[in-house]
Amino acid sequence: MLPSIALLSSVEMIRDGGSLSAIFQGANGSEYWLFFKVRLRELPTGEVERLGYEEPLVIERLTGITTEMSWRHASILLGQMRPLLREEAHRKWFQAMYESTQANGQLPSGVERVFGQAISNDGQGAGAA
Repeated sequence: MLPSIALLSSVEMIRDGGSLSAIFQGANGSEYWLFFKVRLRELPTGEVERLGYEEPLVIERLTGITTEMSWRHASILLGQMRPLLREEAHRKWFQAMYESTQANGQLPSGVERVFGQAISNDGQGAGAA
């Protein structure tokens, strides 16, 4: 069982292609991530399409313990975070996370479906020579 939320540190889109996270501190002092891993596919054009998000996870940073949860439970957790949201910069990604919970992991309205070039294992775009 997760501790009550004491502090909301950050809500952001991760640079892995679009995963979303809300980083918070529990009343027990531990740091947690509510994490929605993006599902991606590379298009024939070399662009990447975001398909939506995998089931929500809560990760305790120090131990790496991961807890899977339903979209409904993630929505409730975000509801508990909402009053702790202080920074305007975090509101866009908070809203994206909330919309995704309401649509069972579908891509929210503020997130582009198709973007840029896929990154190959060598760190260069898929079309790079």
